[in-house]
Amino acid sequence: MIYLYIVKSLKEIASGLFIVAILIGCLALSPLLDIQKTKLAQIPSFENHIFQYAVMPLQVVQSWILEQQLESKDPAVQQTLKNLNDKLNLKKDKVLENFKFDLFGAVAYYLIDQPNKEFSFVFLPGSGLAKGWNSNRHYTIDEGVFYFTEILQPKEQSYFVESIKGLKFKTIELNARTQKFELRGHTYKLHWERHAFELELSANKKSKFTRLMPNGFHVSCPIALRNMPHAFFFLENIKDCSINYYGAKLNDKQALEFEFEVLLSFDNDLKIKQFLNEAQKAYPNWDWHQNFVKVNEAIYAIKRENKKQLFICSSPKNFIKNGQIKKQNSIAPIIFSGDPTLLTKFENAGWAAAVLELFPIYRGLSDFTSRTALVSTKNQSIRWELKQDYFAAGEFLKLLGSSIE
Repeated sequence: MIYLYIVKSLKEIASGLFIVAILIGCLALSPLLDIQKTKLAQIPSFENHIFQYAVMPLQVVQSWILEQQLESKDPAVQQTLKNLNDKLNLKKDKVLENFKFDLFGAVAYYLIDQPNKEFSFVFLPGSGLAKGWNSNRHYTIDEGVFYFTEILQPKEQSYFVESIKGLKFKTIELNARTQKFELRGHTYKLHWERHAFELELSANKKSKFTRLMPNGFHVSCPIALRNMPHAFFFLENIKDCSINYYGAKLNDKQALEFEFEVLLSFDNDLKIKQFLNEAQKAYPNWDWHQNFVKVNEAIYAIKRENKKQLFICSSPKNFIKNGQIKKQNSIAPIIFSGDPTLLTKFENAGWAAAVLELFPIYRGLSDFTSRTALVSTKNQSIRWELKQDYFAAGEFLKLLGSSIE
């Protein structure tokens, strides 16, 4: 169920952004235009944004998509671009038929916090539409149009109109090789190379995190989930997550079983109690006990580590020694390391392997991880290196394409 929710979210974001579609539209024009690799552009400034990302599509196309294609000449990337074009064709949006997109402007995506709900939208620079609400998903100003990823109710529309009174624009520097995004007040930089990409984390030496000792494929990061579906509402209690993942298998009873250990952090003991109570309500068919839960014949241990942390794992004999788990303190807000092929590892799969192959995102992730040479976190940077035969931009596009099929 979590997999389906993630895929649904990816589809909504990808179809809502329009960025990929605009990239494809710029692909034909880019050889005819000379775009500087570093350029200034203006985007709307929102004080209450949770997430902000801006990109100049034409600049990105010229700087790395075409460059990668000239070197790699990967026909799978060309096919991915064609498939994305078919799915994200702007002409299908009748409201935007007369919209004149500014090729030299910046497209920006925002996740905005409002009372009781968060909503997301894309700003497209350009002209040609009447000012105001063109539909319940399009709002036009002099500089361009805001496209919302979900239909807004009248109250939400009124809130947005009120929030952009006196809207200001800010000037940002765009570099196709180094892209910036803002998340909850922190700025991150994503550096693209031929065969790798590196995420430079926001320095935050004042905060310390207690996480698991990395093993298997390891991910540690803060969590701030909101507006989750009812089945996953209990996840909103989590503040930080640290997980070591080792793969999945079908056990002797042909039930799916995951091999993992996860350390969840909360604000206080009450949040832990709420998490467990709401999880039991969401999944009443699971066999819940004080120290473990049984799911489809698989048993997962539950251990209160302290008043703010909860440890959950498979195979407790492997991960809990003399009542202790392996953990460490870290100042890095986000950590990735280990073997990413474990994400698609599935032992004793049998018939299930054939079913999984039907999901494009599984095939795409399997290909992407198998072409990875190294994943590591060092000096406040997460580095993902691909094998020398594979190019970062092309492989990322193929993974993105599989996520929205």
